[in-house]
Amino acid sequence: MGARIDQFSEDLRQKLTIADSGLDGLKAKIDSKAAHVEQDVQSHLDRVQKRVEQGRAKVAAAQADIKAWADAKKAATSDKVAEWKAKRELSKLQGRADSAERYAAAASAVAVAALDEAEEAALEAWLARQDANAAQAK
Repeated sequence: MGARIDQFSEDLRQKLTIADSGLDGLKAKIDSKAAHVEQDVQSHLDRVQKRVEQGRAKVAAAQADIKAWADAKKAATSDKVAEWKAKRELSKLQGRADSAERYAAAASAVAVAALDEAEEAALEAWLARQDANAAQAK
């Protein structure tokens, strides 16, 4: 399980680094009032939207794994788990552990995908504010 935690941390760190780097570049263009900044933001948004769309199937599968784990967790009460331990029912305990690990991986996939969606939302909000400001200036 330690390896899964390490992998989750690394995936999250990489996703945050990539998002931060891309947004820092856009922020520098915005702050310098670059001539084509709206086009740059829209282009960046298009790339993020493509990543979000490509990840939809993975997120849907992860959400199904999360639901399956929640259902299994309801069935595996603490009394049942204690009984499995006492009777050394390894197959049931291994199945429970495997399910929990799939749940952890699925929750990680959903969390990483949420970062792309948050980046998408921030870019859309910036473009919407630009539209509002431009309309007000006219």
